Amino acid sequence: MLGYPKNLYILPFDHRSSFIKTFIGAVKELDGQQKKLISDYKKIIFEGFLMSLGYVKNPVESAIMVDEDFGLEIIKLAKKKNIIICLPVEKSGQNNFAFQYGHDFSQHIQALKPDIVKALVRYNPADKKINQGQLEKIKELDSWCKDNSYKFMVESLVPPTPGQLKRARGRREVYDEKIRPALTLRMINEFHQAGIEPDIWKIEAFEHEDAWSETIDAICDGERSAVAIIMLGRGESF
Repeated sequence: MLGYPKNLYILPFDHRSSFIKTFIGAVKELDGQQKKLISDYKKIIFEGFLMSLGYVKNPVESAIMVDEDFGLEIIKLAKKKNIIICLPVEKSGQNNFAFQYGHDFSQHIQALKPDIVKALVRYNPADKKINQGQLEKIKELDSWCKDNSYKFMVESLVPPTPGQLKRARGRREVYDEKIRPALTLRMINEFHQAGIEPDIWKIEAFEHEDAWSETIDAICDGERSAVAIIMLGRGESF
């Protein structure tokens, strides 16, 4: 069945390139000690997550999103505790979607057996040069997930092109409010036209209710009524 007809509250800490930049700095390759440092920081986040379960109504609806690179031990422990796991498969920090482990992505998913497979995609309909290749890779992943009974989540970012940002007078908040909603609808339509049918969409938040309504209608149209939507806050005060 397409969709995820249950509540889902996710603590995402699958950050990789941003964690490295914040805690280590600009480095080409991490040494063993640096890798352990990032992993230890993620363990602290997971400990906080476990503590929070005692304060929520339905802890079975709580989930974590963590990467294999720095969170392998966390994933193994979470599975023992029957915590919902969302596993990212994208290479971190890329403007053009790429698999973290190339064509071996399926082996890594099968080894860890997450509840949900997640792909972060930066997709602006105006970037036609890279979009076709991105759609082909996401379609491959979507088809594999369906063939192997994994729920599939698309986490979408719609960054502005230079021209779009110029139209917004260089202000990202104007782009988010006035331009991004229509681009998001186009993105969803292009994914559907490519045969990509996520069970869950993680969508950047909108300022206005009508933008949300149109997006929900596009995502849940027809036989997609059970498809779930999660708000991606981007650290903003929407």
